[in-house]
Amino acid sequence: MKYLKNRIWQWILIVFILAGCKPSFPLPDAPGSPSGWETQNSGIKTSLGGIYFLDAQNGWLSGNKGIILHTTDGGQHWSIQETGTQTLLVSIFFVSPKRGWAVGEKGTILFTDDGGQRWTLQDSAQPKKNLLHVFFTGPDQGWVAGERGLLLSTTDGGQHWASTEVKPAVAFNSIFFINPKQGWISGDAGNIFYTEDGGAHWARQESGTDKDLHRIFFSSPRMGWAVGGNGTILHTTDSGQHWSAQTSGVPSFLLGTFFINDQVGWAVGASGTILNTKDGGATWQQQVSGTIDFLTNVHFIDPQVGWIIGTKGVILYTKKGGESPSAETKTEEEKK
Repeated sequence: MKYLKNRIWQWILIVFILAGCKPSFPLPDAPGSPSGWETQNSGIKTSLGGIYFLDAQNGWLSGNKGIILHTTDGGQHWSIQETGTQTLLVSIFFVSPKRGWAVGEKGTILFTDDGGQRWTLQDSAQPKKNLLHVFFTGPDQGWVAGERGLLLSTTDGGQHWASTEVKPAVAFNSIFFINPKQGWISGDAGNIFYTEDGGAHWARQESGTDKDLHRIFFSSPRMGWAVGGNGTILHTTDSGQHWSAQTSGVPSFLLGTFFINDQVGWAVGASGTILNTKDGGATWQQQVSGTIDFLTNVHFIDPQVGWIIGTKGVILYTKKGGESPSAETKTEEEKK
């Protein structure tokens, strides 16, 4: 129990322990409901956590046992890239078709400058801390968030990483920059931090919750969301000066969120939960996933085309915004 309370290694705790358990609440999908999501064949059974697409064709996934998958045809086919490691890779980010990074446990940072044909280790100088999320604002300026208040930054593409300790020293589960100056960190126990000077200084924002916040996302400098435990969804319209709770309608642990603009977004989590909003989160609707596996992350490249990943190598794909055939029919009828 002490291990659970301390949340020493967030991703393993949430995904790999809970993924093997039966859900303790009713599943959101009605049996036999048609889904607007189709399954893509990953060719693996390894749990996935990191996802990044540059466009509708080119994308990468990362996960347990050092796995990195790559597609050049929108996920019709996935190939395994050799990483040289067996460590869990929680997050992946690309700034161009050639340059990308993946991070994970035991301070692991991998870098590629050839699209992943070859991955090499970069020195994080943090072999005892697990890294949870990577984000770059340009070809050379990047950030990595980790456990126990760890924040790494680089100005030379990762040739050198500098560490900053931000208090309180909780697990920092995600980091997001909307531009080179404005950025946010989400963490355990409702912690959100904000910078408006490119990370020179970080200030804690009042989130109004003590739930663990696992992903933060901004669609514009003022509009943002954070998701986490017990179906928590927070929203801000003023860069985080004020955060308010939105009603998710589910008790699911939410691990990922993505917004394509200020109105349209998705959140995913435990027991195959997929939520969608078309009004900035004023209302959230469940989408049928067709799975009860833990969904860990989501990425869209436009309002229609997107992917969701999860445990056991699950990859879901949609080219219609995740809408089920019945929902699409209803929408067309409402337009008439």
